[in-house]
Amino acid sequence: MQITDLPFNLHIDLQIDKNGDGDEVFLRQQQCLLNHVGSLHASVIHALAEGASGHYLILNLLPLFPESTVLVRKASIQYKRPAMQECSAKAIVDPAALQTCIDTLNRRSRTIFKIPVHVMCEDKIIATAEIDWWLQVPK
Repeated sequence: MQITDLPFNLHIDLQIDKNGDGDEVFLRQQQCLLNHVGSLHASVIHALAEGASGHYLILNLLPLFPESTVLVRKASIQYKRPAMQECSAKAIVDPAALQTCIDTLNRRSRTIFKIPVHVMCEDKIIATAEIDWWLQVPK
């Protein structure tokens, strides 16, 4: 599965950065995604951040726990400036936090994993987010 396979992400045309190392997702600006001032709508930026965190899980946790259930439990986002061009987003996770998550899943079979995300436009951070994922693996 890829994050781009989900119906909502297909609807907004969320893409995986295939030119880089594949750990970023991006959105092209489309008329249907703009707000009243001509920038990307806040909810679309939020969806991009959530997509980046889900993409991180697919790359880093689902190979280890393919039968796991993952759901967003909580999300917060801070918008810093309007997004007037194509935007990208990337999860910024400390490797130690990933290892703690893996260890907890192996020990308890469920956990909450907080994934910080930076949303970029024209090499500037336009938003920062933290997506809390609830993960459970079968025993």
